[in-house]
Amino acid sequence: MPELRSFVRLLEERGELVRISREVEARFELPALLAQLEKIGKAYIFEKVRGKSFPLVGGLLSSAERLGLAVGQEISGGYDHRDHAQVFGAAVQNPQPWVEVSEAPVREIVRTGTDIDLGQLPVPTFFELDSGPFITGAVGFSRDQQHDTLNMGFYRTLITGRDTMVVNASSMSDLRRIYAAGEASPEPMPIALAIGVPPALLMCASGKTPPGLSELDVAGALQGEPVAMVKCETSDLLVPAHAEIVIEGVVDFDRKIENTLGEFAGQYGPETAPTTRVTAITSRRDAFYYSIMAGRNPEHNTLGAISTYGMQKIVAENLKQQFPAIRDINVACEPRLGAMLHMFISIDKTDDDEPRQLLDAAFAATAGIFPVSMITKRIIVVDSDVDVFDLEEVEWAVWTRMSRAEKIFTLADVPSWELERCTNESQQSMRIGIDATMDLDAVDKLLKPVIPGAGQVRLEDYLD
Repeated sequence: MPELRSFVRLLEERGELVRISREVEARFELPALLAQLEKIGKAYIFEKVRGKSFPLVGGLLSSAERLGLAVGQEISGGYDHRDHAQVFGAAVQNPQPWVEVSEAPVREIVRTGTDIDLGQLPVPTFFELDSGPFITGAVGFSRDQQHDTLNMGFYRTLITGRDTMVVNASSMSDLRRIYAAGEASPEPMPIALAIGVPPALLMCASGKTPPGLSELDVAGALQGEPVAMVKCETSDLLVPAHAEIVIEGVVDFDRKIENTLGEFAGQYGPETAPTTRVTAITSRRDAFYYSIMAGRNPEHNTLGAISTYGMQKIVAENLKQQFPAIRDINVACEPRLGAMLHMFISIDKTDDDEPRQLLDAAFAATAGIFPVSMITKRIIVVDSDVDVFDLEEVEWAVWTRMSRAEKIFTLADVPSWELERCTNESQQSMRIGIDATMDLDAVDKLLKPVIPGAGQVRLEDYLD
């Protein structure tokens, strides 16, 4: 599905999208409504945002099923993140190179000079202590001079004036490194934000691809056709031709601003980044503004979960070589579990010491360019009769099968990433390992009650 607006129409046809015609205020009132709509699983279009020139669209990719639907997968039989991880992995293995085009819908309207006004975009101010209105659904594009490639990713962006904004880059983002190179260079650094890009691009901007592989090429494989890219109006950067809106700018490293936004784990997060001076805004004639509700909300977290797919594959392959008895691994990115990842591993153990050995190996493993311990708060090992993708089952195992005190241990003062706000002055915090498996001499009294063949019996087959 090469256009986001095509997916919007599909959701409306399926009765999964709500149109709001009543005028709303972008500051606080709009986010309060967005959060309620996402909690009931509805996508939305706000047709009138007070004082703004564009309607606002969002809540589109708020579940794994929506991810599959957006890239043409069959979802009628059920579709979850395990299914989408396989689809995403297949796209990584069979990339489709992007193509450059000379004409594009996103350049139907071009605003430069005094016509530039970021205030016309319906950018919400989400939370009480936010620094101001934040663009959350844009995919940023910059030139990675080190690898001579086009870089893309999600970057939260604070609007600071009619023609100024602050594009943030976390420590795990390639943009942080690109900023450092740009600041050291005498040449101006261009940057562009594309709003309302094709669904496959949203997924790839969130996910991590192997070094040397373009996210654009993976997106082409996901959507079944190459991504069309067009040159910017005021720089040589390329942006998606089928975006709704593109904001072009030049980074000013002499002006850095600290700013705060309520994040996915339910905490405020400060960032400091250079100001960008906007040089052009291009758009479709009937463009809409796409926003992702910030904080602990479904669309934000569904897209965020994609970032764990590659890590899960790397970790699983590494650990299964050492521990062939491993049945399954789930690397969970769950807002109810805070800012860190949690890992759940099921195993057919033959020795009561094996889970502890596995926990030590898992915390010592690497996940791409980062150690598992840096971004993972807790690892739990369970028996193979426990579904590691069902958090209720994992919790049940912890509180029904963990008897001995030594089956839980902590690691003190582990280096952590900056999104964990509870760290000490050295950016360190503790980690927890739990052996929630049955002791082998207690297996008979701790078996889980099972209905034979329950997975093949479907209630809907018995209902009129």
